[in-house]
Amino acid sequence: MSERTGPTKRTLTLLALAIGLLHLLLLLAVTHTLDWSLQPPTATAPLKTRMIAPAAPVKPAVRPSTAQAKAPVPPAVPLAEPDTVSVTETATEQALPLAPEPAVTALAASEPAPAASEPAAAQAVVSASTWPTMALGVLPPPSLLSYQLTGMDKGFTYHASGELRWQHNPQAYALTLSVKAFLLGSRHWRSHGLINEMGLSPLKFSDSWRGERASHFDREQNRIVFSSNAPVAPLLPGAQDQISLYMQLAAAMAGDPLRYPMGTRLQVQTATLRDAVPWLLILEGQESVTVAGQAVTTTKWVCQPRSQYDAKVEIWLSPNHAWMPARIRITQVSGSYIDLNLRSMEPLPPLPSETPLGEKTTGS
Repeated sequence: MSERTGPTKRTLTLLALAIGLLHLLLLLAVTHTLDWSLQPPTATAPLKTRMIAPAAPVKPAVRPSTAQAKAPVPPAVPLAEPDTVSVTETATEQALPLAPEPAVTALAASEPAPAASEPAAAQAVVSASTWPTMALGVLPPPSLLSYQLTGMDKGFTYHASGELRWQHNPQAYALTLSVKAFLLGSRHWRSHGLINEMGLSPLKFSDSWRGERASHFDREQNRIVFSSNAPVAPLLPGAQDQISLYMQLAAAMAGDPLRYPMGTRLQVQTATLRDAVPWLLILEGQESVTVAGQAVTTTKWVCQPRSQYDAKVEIWLSPNHAWMPARIRITQVSGSYIDLNLRSMEPLPPLPSETPLGEKTTGS
């Protein structure tokens, strides 16, 4: 009987390899079928926003005199470029202490409009053209102020950080307000100019956001020129821009706080990026504000809306912080708001005397 031969070792090895390869292919196929890889979320188109003019407040009917001309109803001022930005971008666009944006109607320098219910002592309006003489020592020292920003727009609450960088020397100043928001980057407002016996004398106010827009103070021809091609405005004595106003108020309060009792009405020509008209600021009194967990007493100024489309600006100046803003709140007519609350303040070096006007401040 012949001896039965089994498979050789070589054959068994090849068979094992083939079986192993078959199992590997099957495993890869199953793994590929069950592979739920995380894909980045599909980008959604930004929400469109349109400005709808708010309804005019209902007032009791008053029969106008026949000699009185009926004033035209001003158009709504858009809070953002229509149909081009998302809600988040719109919120950041509004969330800056730079309102009210261009006034549709302006207070004439000779025509203050005091409320009938206010006490007679508060009726007089102090014009910025009569800023008192200010010594250099009343200007706030060079400082970096850090803020926590909270805002709300169309029911959407968001948070950002803010920074106010202030430097000066005996002849000039440089001031930068920056706001940083997640995913949207930074936006900077800058003001620079000269220092004289009446305080700050701006030369240029600019906004760096998707390009730069600016307002130029032409002091040789007493006019303010806008890069937005808005009509040229006359330059009045004591004029400020939207951020130099904070430091000018701080210096005025530091120089003589008793000059500004509760109810003071101060009228200041204030340049935005589109116009330069008088803002009416009213000193409402003292309020407590929390800074870094501690309560500090502040003096509250309010810039009242000049028309039904303007924002309301509230500024709390802190004597514990060289009268610089401990809080700034801007409320739009729609109810949207931004609120900057001071977190910390640290010293900065003086503005170098060789710094060309218009250069960024140190570290900005």
